[in-house]
Amino acid sequence: MKILFYLSIAILLNSCSYFNSESTLELVPYISKDKYGYFDLEGKIVINPQFSNASIFNEGIALVKTSGDNGKWGYIDKTGKIIINAEYKEATIFNEGIAWVVKENGSPTAIDDDGKTLFSLNDAERVMLYSEKLAAFSIPDSSDVKWGFVDKSGKRVINPQFSEVRKFSDGKCAVKNKEGKWGYIDSEGKVIINYQFDGATDFIEGKSVVKLDDKVGVIDSEGKYILNPQYDYAEIDDDKLLISQDKKIGWCDKEGKIIINPQFEEANTFDKNELAPVKSGENYGYIDSDGKFTINPQFEYAFPFMNDLALVKSGKKFGIIDKTGKYVVNPQFDDLAYDVVSYFYNNNFKSLYSSVDTDFIDVNAIINVIKFDNPEGVTFSSNFQQIAKKFNKEVNDFNQFNDVHFLFNNKEINRNAEYSFGVMGNIKEMDYNIYNYYITNNSPNIFVYNLLLKNKAYSKTESICKAIEDKLKDYKLVKRGYIDNSYVSVFKSNSIQVAISANSDSSLMVYIVNKNYDLSHYLNKIVEKKEGTKELTYDKEYIEEAYVVDSTAVVVDSTGTY
Repeated sequence: MKILFYLSIAILLNSCSYFNSESTLELVPYISKDKYGYFDLEGKIVINPQFSNASIFNEGIALVKTSGDNGKWGYIDKTGKIIINAEYKEATIFNEGIAWVVKENGSPTAIDDDGKTLFSLNDAERVMLYSEKLAAFSIPDSSDVKWGFVDKSGKRVINPQFSEVRKFSDGKCAVKNKEGKWGYIDSEGKVIINYQFDGATDFIEGKSVVKLDDKVGVIDSEGKYILNPQYDYAEIDDDKLLISQDKKIGWCDKEGKIIINPQFEEANTFDKNELAPVKSGENYGYIDSDGKFTINPQFEYAFPFMNDLALVKSGKKFGIIDKTGKYVVNPQFDDLAYDVVSYFYNNNFKSLYSSVDTDFIDVNAIINVIKFDNPEGVTFSSNFQQIAKKFNKEVNDFNQFNDVHFLFNNKEINRNAEYSFGVMGNIKEMDYNIYNYYITNNSPNIFVYNLLLKNKAYSKTESICKAIEDKLKDYKLVKRGYIDNSYVSVFKSNSIQVAISANSDSSLMVYIVNKNYDLSHYLNKIVEKKEGTKELTYDKEYIEEAYVVDSTAVVVDSTGTY
């Protein structure tokens, strides 16, 4: 997926530029043969392409992802040296001296620029970068999520209560209530501009663009309209306003008087620069504050100026021009990192990497539903008639040809998991005197728990299996390995045997087996390694091989034959 796709998305979705002339990209992340590196504004490659992804530099630090199938996120300095080890599943850039990181199965954690852990938000679903010393975080709600804010010590200073939030700017933050209306709060969470808008942006120097019905206007810091909603689209541009009318872009002054007629297909703000990039026809050029072209439309794409230089695309390559339109770095780079687009066009933060989602799931809450001694209140001394009565089952609820006879399905554990429970054995037979089926007085050979993983737990079969095995630490490990490249393990105690089988990324089975039941045929099918892989290694701290198991890992018919 190439940068022009992201350009179109950024322009479509974002309503004001975060870029200003006081900051500049000293190093530009770019892509060469699917690897990310950095070049400077003289076109010199400073950090060779070596990463599978990379962010812009912010506060002298960039976020990068290592190569390989299991690449992790870490941080580098401007020489390309790793300064915070790549060990994170997700991470943000640094802002106000803090970044958010998430390890495998971990919660959002704040770190400083030395990589030191400051605190974690264990119940947060998502966390955003700090802005004006406050970071937004969300927690699950019964129907959706609620947003609040923490300070730099991790203290909740504004409790989760909003449906959506932006970031603090000019001492205010746009927030959305449950009725879908936007207003503004102060840093203590007090509503200072009432909920009344259908959309709202960040305040910039005492002004903000808001939406009412299908039009946008501008309000002041007290919520009073400076310009009534009348435009299709608008961005605050210093002492001007970039506007869109009838699908064309131009500019008006703070009183609403048109100063550059809407005539361009696309444009970005001047934002204290002398020139602004615009699209006229099929190409991009640059205009001055009078709307006159000083650099004629000739580029496939053009970014805003960074002081005296601007990135442009020509001939399917990216280069750098000066304010006369002359190349100081000829077009030679195939593609730029997507984060460059966000730097110029993202109206909430200047990077794609401005938030993280939790990877934490409460494993214990999931596995604690498994009762090894009396699963769901029944035992191996219970007969099938007793079990059927307990679970309100009739003979027609069972198919004698099924291996597992489920007694209930998809019972919710929490928002990340469900489980089903069943039995195995000769549960149903035909009475040939009257040619009707009946439930037998036999007892089960095996009880079956099927854990169904979803949301955050999806694909965490490995973690769940490991946790179940850790719970069986007082049991004897009988055998561990693979059947048809699928991971299985078998344990036993004085009273039962337990087989664990991970079916897929979303399902795993736990079989609680009668101690007298013969598993020798099944055990003989287990091999120590998957085809084409090294031998399985294991310790109690970590299972090194992935659990990829299909539903044939344990198959028992009603007669108990494997």
